[in-house]
This record gives sequence, structure tokens and C-alpha cells, in this order.
Amino acid sequence: MDHVLITGAAGFIGSALTEALRADGTHVTPVDDLSVPSWRPRPAGLQARDVRSLTPEDLDGVDTIVHLAAHKSVPASFHADTFGHNTAVDRHLLTVFAASGARRLLLATSCEVYGDQPGPLAETASLRPRSPYAVGKAATEHLTEVYRLMTPADRQQFTTIRLFNTFGPFEGDDAVVPAFLDAAADGRPLPVEGDGSQARDLTHIDDTIGMLRRILAGRELPPALNVGSGHTTTILQLAQQIIALTGRGSIEHTAPRPNEISSFTADMRRFESLYGPVPRRDLRDALADTRDRRAAARPALTAR
Repeated sequence: MDHVLITGAAGFIGSALTEALRADGTHVTPVDDLSVPSWRPRPAGLQARDVRSLTPEDLDGVDTIVHLAAHKSVPASFHADTFGHNTAVDRHLLTVFAASGARRLLLATSCEVYGDQPGPLAETASLRPRSPYAVGKAATEHLTEVYRLMTPADRQQFTTIRLFNTFGPFEGDDAVVPAFLDAAADGRPLPVEGDGSQARDLTHIDDTIGMLRRILAGRELPPALNVGSGHTTTILQLAQQIIALTGRGSIEHTAPRPNEISSFTADMRRFESLYGPVPRRDLRDALADTRDRRAAARPALTAR
């Protein structure tokens, strides 16, 4: 793995992966169109460009592409063209990669492709998306499989990485963990959608990056792979933990989300069979780390 190109490299996960791989001595080319605000500093050498401007020649000398660029808001996808944007970007990158000399392509999708079905959710489960965002990611999964089947594995490898609910200090404030932490810090009620019984597989950013590093260090890529903790927490429990952790806040129940998913739990057996035990930071410790580092970053971001 001599040269990795990362799209969405200024974002929450992309910037953390860029930093970690560079610390390992890997040559990383970061690409991001900067259309999505990010709490993290931009990586050095960032190419500020649309993924759809990439050509096969841009991948000369690149061994692996990690495609993280996306518009990821599920609620926004019901009224914005998230589906059209993400599928156009994903399809362009697939065609560019297939025409290049690069060897591996990892495309990030989401646990949202599974929809509402009993877990733990294995990679062999059917795809039952329930939002325009999730439909777009499911379309990318199917398109990736088309290219994978038509390409000799000894020439190029394709895989989709189904990310579960990664959180951490520099995540955007539209996600549940930072939204709850910011509300508690400001003395506002924590907005719990519906009754809060919906459960999520919360994975600290350090654990997600650790798993991605192991995948990238491996020799073979499976067609699809879950990246999560394998454990769930309800949104109500999360709110209660953050109130206990911060000593501030109250719970305010709001309207339930359209087509809400009752639970996401990753079945991590495929990952464990290929890459070893799943790293899992204790949730309370991970929330405390997120609170402390986020609080330290907020004044500088407010001053921008």
C-alpha cells in the first residue's frame, strides 16, 4: 500500500484516516470539494476538487482509493437531491477506477442500506433501504458488484464498507452524539426523536480508523464488510448517559423521524475472521473523550 487516494479527506472520517495513514508512513493524496463543513483542520496537500473531475490519469501511481465523499444526512435526503448527487459521484469514481491502473477501491456506504430488519446484521442480509440517502447507497452497492464481477480479482479489487454510527470529537453537529453533547454544554434540552427506543451501533472514531487501517493492510478485500462495534445503545440511553456525564441537560421528546429504523447492530464476524478482534472503546470513556476534545475545539471554531 504505497499510495492511497482518499476522497472526502477533509471530512470527519476522511481527515482522521488521512492523519493515521500518514503517521504509518503511507503516501496519501487527499481530495475533497469542501462542500460539507468540517470541524477538523484540512489535511496538508488537500486537492480541493469535485470527485467527478477525477480522470484515470489522476490515479497514475495510486494503489488504493478510499471513497468517503458523500452527502450523508438522512433527513435532508427526503427534500434534497442527495440520491442524485451521491450516485453520480459514486458511479463516476467506479468508471474512473475501472479504467485506471489502481489496484483496490474501497467505497464507503452505510448501515442504512439494511433498513429495518432484525439484527445483528450480517453482510449477507438483504438490502432494504428506507430513505433516499439509503436507496442511493444501495444503488452504489449493486453497481460496485457489477464492476467487481466483470473484473479479474488479480487485476482490481472492489469492496463496499458499511459504516455504522461512527462518532467522535470532530463530527458535524447534525449527528446525534455531538447534538446531544452541544445541547448539554449549552444548557438546552436534548432532543430525542420519538420515544428514544431506536437503537444504534455507536463506534468511536478511533475504533473505526483502527478497523480501516487493518482492512487496508490486508491482502484481500471481501465484496462487502461491516465496520461497527457489534453493540447497540438506545437513543434514550445515550441521552441519559450524556446527562449523567455532563451533569447538565434534560430530555425533550420530539416528533419521530419518517421511516425510522428500530435498530442497527453490526454482525462483525466477517471482519473478525479476516482481521482479528474488533476494537471497542468503552462508551462512557468514548463519550467523555468526545466531550472534552469537542469543548476544546468549539471556541476556535466559533471564532472562524
